This record gives sequence, C-alpha cells and structure tokens, in this order.
Amino acid sequence: MAVNPRSSKVGINRGTSASWGTGTAVSTAVGAGDGVWVTDDLGISLSMQVDEDDSAGQDFITSMQVANHNPIKATIPSFLHYHDTFQNVLWALACGTGSTAGSPNTFEPAVTKTGHYATIVRDKVQFISEANGKCNGFEMSFGDNGRGEMKWNFICDKERVDSTINTATQISALTFPTQGLRAFFKQLTFRINTQGGAALGTGDAVKITDLKFSYQTKSDELMVAGQDSIIEPEEDAYPEIGLECTFARLDSASDDYIAHHRDNTRLKADMTFVGPAIGTTSAYGILIEFPNLIVREAPVEFKGTKNVAPMVKFGGYKAASAPTGMTGVTKPFRVTTTGISTANPFA
Repeated sequence: MAVNPRSSKVGINRGTSASWGTGTAVSTAVGAGDGVWVTDDLGISLSMQVDEDDSAGQDFITSMQVANHNPIKATIPSFLHYHDTFQNVLWALACGTGSTAGSPNTFEPAVTKTGHYATIVRDKVQFISEANGKCNGFEMSFGDNGRGEMKWNFICDKERVDSTINTATQISALTFPTQGLRAFFKQLTFRINTQGGAALGTGDAVKITDLKFSYQTKSDELMVAGQDSIIEPEEDAYPEIGLECTFARLDSASDDYIAHHRDNTRLKADMTFVGPAIGTTSAYGILIEFPNLIVREAPVEFKGTKNVAPMVKFGGYKAASAPTGMTGVTKPFRVTTTGISTANPFA
C-alpha cells in the first residue's frame, strides 16, 4: 500500500518537563485533543552532522563519523481556526504567555519563553516521528477563497523514530478539532487610526484586499558537552513584528500613509474575526490589537493600466501606555480568542 497524507496524523502536546535535555524523558505523550490539521509537510527529518577524517597521508578519505543532530527548522502549516481549545495551545507556544483561565483567552509576546515548548509527533505510517520544538513565531496570511492560513515556526532538537513515549497507541488516541470552523477574509474587519485618537470605531474600518501578520523571534542554537542535540533555545535578539496590507484603492484616505511614513506617525489598529455562533448568545471570535504601529514602507506603484492599489508595511512596537479603547494593551500585540475553551493552555 502506498503512503500518502490521508494515512498520516499529527499531534502536538505542550511539554511538561522543567528542563530540555536528552533522551525520551523530555517528551510528552500526545492523545485525545492533541490532533492538529496540517496542510503540508512539517520539515522534520533526521539530520546528522557527518564528519570526515581528512587527515593527510590518504589517497582518498576512508573514514567518516556522525557527530551531533542538526537543529531542525520546522513549520506547522494549518488553517486559521476558530476552535480555541485546539488553537490556543499554538498561540500560547508562540507568545509564551496567556491568561490562565478559559474563554476569552488572551496572549501577548513574552520577554522569554523558557520552558514553553512542545512535543510534535507525526505518524509517517512506516514509523512514528517525534521531536521537541520551541515555537519561534508565526505568519498569518490569506489564500484561495480568502481562507486564513497560519504557519507556526518551530526550532526542534532532533527527530526520534524509536520513541517509547509516543507509539501507535498515542497516535490512535488522537482526536481532532471540529471541521467547518476555519476563519476567512470575509469575516475580518480591519480598523486603524492615530495612536492618540479616539477609540477605534466603525468609521475607522478600511477597505483592504490582502493582509499579512508575522511575529518572529530569533533563538540561539547551542551544542554543549555531553549531549548530541541543542539545549533549549533562548531568545537572543528583539522579536520582529510586521503587518502588511493592501488597500483597495488609492484615494484620499489610503494616501495618508505616505505622510504617516514621512512623519513617523504612531498608529493603533485591530483585526476582528467573527465566526459562527456558540449556542444562541455569542460567537467564536479572534481579536488582534496593535497599540503602537509605525509605517515602515508606503510605496505607491503603478502597474500597467491597472488601478493603483497601495500597499503599506507596518512595524509593531511596545506602547508607552495603552491607547484609548485598548485597556491594558501595551505589548506590541495582543491576541484574544473567544470560544468554548475552559482550560489554561499552559496547564
């Protein structure tokens, strides 16, 4: 029987060990509720350092030995999902901090994410792949039919194919989030005004045709004596927060961003996704707030005879104080999810 994606499953469970070390003790078993829908390969494969003995006196190299496991740059590609019980774990791993109770749940970037990593398991049919990974951030974009797409970026220690923690038993126990709860561009409202202006309202919604949001941290990749894979990565640079949007028209509103770029104007913005109803009184939702945006680029490009659609690139920064209408929001961004979650994603 041929192996194809239909016969493969992916599970993620946040690590519970206090230290990232060697062997299987650091891994966490996946099970019910840990299934993740993915749209492509994760990029996790065994990769060893091969060291050749190139000593003088040989006609050709005769000896080679394997050294350490190369760090693995992995990506978990998935759809933007309203199912908060499933996706909150990924927001928590990416940000490193979140509220400690159930819905609504809030997530902001932490100064450090020490101890916040996950065991990533994939059933490759002929064997089971396991790696411990730390989330270095994410990229949000919109693809075919306006569907929201996420790429969760991880740095992993190594691939294990002989784990005693995650076996066929754990793969069989995986359960997955309800389908039909994906977020789409049509459900998004993007509002923006000056940081010192009034609270964002209906009149601040702008017409955009595309949007990208990225959050990326940089981590060290250190090998130490006595083990063959990296120790737990730690942040060693300021994170990069970027927001890009394309306006539908070049008009008297969208051309303001050229002046905002010139004048280094501070702005605030939010993105609101409204999903299907929960019962009869509320709905699934995702709110992302930015208290301090600066316009990094505002090119106005003419492309043939087509109407001009200006693009703006923003940088996200910490605010000295929370803007009006964003109570308590000073970190570069805050994600708030509303749904059915009643658990602490860090538990």
